[in-house]
Amino acid sequence: MLQIREKSHLHFIGIGGVGMSALAIILYHKGYIISGSDSAESATTQKLKNMGLEIYIGQSADNITDKIDYIVYTNAVNEKNPEIAKAKELGIPLIVRAEMLNYIGSHFFSIGISGTHGKTTTTSITSRIFLSAGLDPSLAVGGYLPEIEGAGYFGKGDTMIYEACEAFGSLNFLYPDIAIVTNIDEDHLEFFKNRKEVEDLFLNYFNTHINPRSLLIWNADDECLKSVVEKSDISRQISVSLCPEQGDFWIENLVLHDQSSEFDVFFIEEFIGHFKLGIPGVHNVSNALLAIAVAKMQGIDNISIIHALEKFQNANRRFEIKNTSEGLTVIDDYAHHPRAVGLTLVAAKKIANSYQAKLVVVFQPHLYSRTQYFYKEFSESLLLADSLILMDIYAAREVNDNNVSSQLIYDEVIKLKTMDNLIFESEFDNISNIVKEIASRQATVVITMGAGDVWKISEQLCV
Repeated sequence: MLQIREKSHLHFIGIGGVGMSALAIILYHKGYIISGSDSAESATTQKLKNMGLEIYIGQSADNITDKIDYIVYTNAVNEKNPEIAKAKELGIPLIVRAEMLNYIGSHFFSIGISGTHGKTTTTSITSRIFLSAGLDPSLAVGGYLPEIEGAGYFGKGDTMIYEACEAFGSLNFLYPDIAIVTNIDEDHLEFFKNRKEVEDLFLNYFNTHINPRSLLIWNADDECLKSVVEKSDISRQISVSLCPEQGDFWIENLVLHDQSSEFDVFFIEEFIGHFKLGIPGVHNVSNALLAIAVAKMQGIDNISIIHALEKFQNANRRFEIKNTSEGLTVIDDYAHHPRAVGLTLVAAKKIANSYQAKLVVVFQPHLYSRTQYFYKEFSESLLLADSLILMDIYAAREVNDNNVSSQLIYDEVIKLKTMDNLIFESEFDNISNIVKEIASRQATVVITMGAGDVWKISEQLCV
């Protein structure tokens, strides 16, 4: 187990990211000296500066001195980073983010929420319920949560709720007291070779990181996850399902509205209560049921849950409705995997139909490796669009060694469906004007989708 001296100086490389800033905020309030660097100024870095943290814009060896006790970094940072190189030169210990997350969690009763899809929403709903119940948990969410005006929060309670991402094998560092898992799917294929490697990671997580006193709460509707749980040795577990009597917790009388849902919840044949969720989509009902399950297992009353769910605002970029005006609704979403794209568009299409509007999708693929592997699946998921504008791939940390482009998706969509408009536009600055021109002819619901900077288009559309 990682041990860190009290009041140590911790320097975060990439402190402006949601995951890193959340940990920095918690550690700062626990009395550690925190500094950090990021490649660009942002609202997050400014918030940290306003708190009194020393923040450098730009990553340089000059930012690292022998007064720093530990360096915290993410897997996206490589050994050529000048701050990493300088830290090694000075002999400063390096701590990967997931290990630091577990170190913080070990000081609380920890609830770790993982899964390929839906973990940010599930973490956000769970956090909102615990806050509503007055338990004041510490939080590390994978997105901006309105209630805490950020991704990180240091509470006075003895519980910590955190998002546990599987990318880069990070689950190998985490040992939560309650593990919640939404689903298992192929993703992060720049690290994992195939689905089996993802399944093996979760199987090891269940068998060696969830001790006999801990609890697993999992989604029994996901066949891949179900298969891995059945192979595991885990003893204490609770399952949830949208189908009656297919899990320990289940749902009946589900009604999906345009921008909300309502349903009855049962636990081992006992009626728990009727709940309304203030965001749309059947996939979000599944996420909410996991949150309800952990809340009930922790003894939280129905009134707190009802209040949290009805008033729930998701983290930013999770089906975020940014504008609703006559003839134009603008939604922004983080979906960047074919399964998530498909589920999100089902919810968006329901809203479009209710407004008798056309659904316009602006999609920015994320990573060359993911696009090359899933371009056919992306094409199928995008078919609910009436009009589709494809952007260039957001490269993030990758280099385009195989000459991959969004043309792969474009060519597949042409084979599958004739759309009102199908456009591959490589010039970022042209896209909002294209959407506005389409919207000028008809009532339109537009959704910008992807894990890159496509959200900027939604901002331009709201001006």
